[in-house]
Amino acid sequence: MITETLRALEDVAALSDSIVVAYSDGKDSRVVMDLCVRTFKRVEAFFMYLVPSLECIEAGLEEARQRWGVQIRQYPHWIVRRFIEYSVFCDPKLGRDDMPEYKLHDIYALAMADTGSRLLATGAKKSDSAWRRRFMSVKYADQITPIADWNKYDVLSYLKVRGIPVPVSNNKKSATGIDLTPESLIWLHDTFPRDFARVCECFPYAESVIWQRHFYAA
Repeated sequence: MITETLRALEDVAALSDSIVVAYSDGKDSRVVMDLCVRTFKRVEAFFMYLVPSLECIEAGLEEARQRWGVQIRQYPHWIVRRFIEYSVFCDPKLGRDDMPEYKLHDIYALAMADTGSRLLATGAKKSDSAWRRRFMSVKYADQITPIADWNKYDVLSYLKVRGIPVPVSNNKKSATGIDLTPESLIWLHDTFPRDFARVCECFPYAESVIWQRHFYAA
């Protein structure tokens, strides 16, 4: 599996010597980053944040910069606009309908423009979900999914062989990154209280999840 993936990436690298990696600091993106650094002459990356400058996020990104020697740009996650639009854990804001619409592929286009790369790699896998398989059925000339046919055990095996740590999960689904799910918010509150306070500056009613646990042991 690894040999075939590297060979396919080498074929792509023969046509374009640079690539930008959509990096979440999860296990899939760590594999893709490592594969691309092994293959392409120039690699840059970008990360999409819920709230900027969280300590728990910055520590992981700095480790990635040191491990692979790459620049990692940061952009607001496309879903943040939707959270604000639908008043998720925050008050309705006047003028929110005037916020510009932007989606995932807009972030991709911005990252490629900022890095000067004509090619982008993601860690999407067909085994992730039925939704992901449908999403991946649409092909884009400027996007590749190197580990599309891998499964979770392929990913874990690669990380072990390459000596790359498996990221710490922040919820029951073994996912990484920060979002507004109760599991993620509770983990952040208990593990990185200053980061939780930063999230509450932007989404003040996120604290209700903690109060719910306090009163109902939920």
